[in-house]
Amino acid sequence: MGVPFIAVRGLLHSDILKHRPDLLVKENPFNPGEPVVMAQPIRPDVAVFHAVKADRWGNAVTPGHRDDLMMARAARRVIVTAEEIVEAELTRRDAVDDTFLPAIDVDVVAYAPLGAHPCGFGPLYEADDVHCREYLEAAKDAASFQVYLERYIYGVRSQQEYLECVDIATR
Repeated sequence: MGVPFIAVRGLLHSDILKHRPDLLVKENPFNPGEPVVMAQPIRPDVAVFHAVKADRWGNAVTPGHRDDLMMARAARRVIVTAEEIVEAELTRRDAVDDTFLPAIDVDVVAYAPLGAHPCGFGPLYEADDVHCREYLEAAKDAASFQVYLERYIYGVRSQQEYLECVDIATR
């Protein structure tokens, strides 16, 4: 929205304020004596979304009704990976029960089948519980996590090579 802060009533009297020094309780300038929480805007450098489908112009459909559009508009750059790149231009009508990201809010689209792995992706595929457990185990210390990163992130040159590494390329 381009504003320097937003007033949030729902956080008043919550424990969140004890742990978030960046949230300030101030007097409502339009109703003196009424406290409101002032929150700074979140402006991420990059937002990444995985879509069910996208077109070459950058229009994309992400699964379900979510806040993806709001997050895309908050970010400086937006990357969409997609299960499928379609030839026809997508419109809001293609996202009846899903979220539509218009091309004007998207900087890059990349074809990435099974791109949500190891997480599940709606009705298309389930989470890879075995791989998730491997990740959680590796993340317990820096050395084992570095080995994990070398094997699955830095040690692969493409999405296809990653899928072969996790043994799901032919599933």
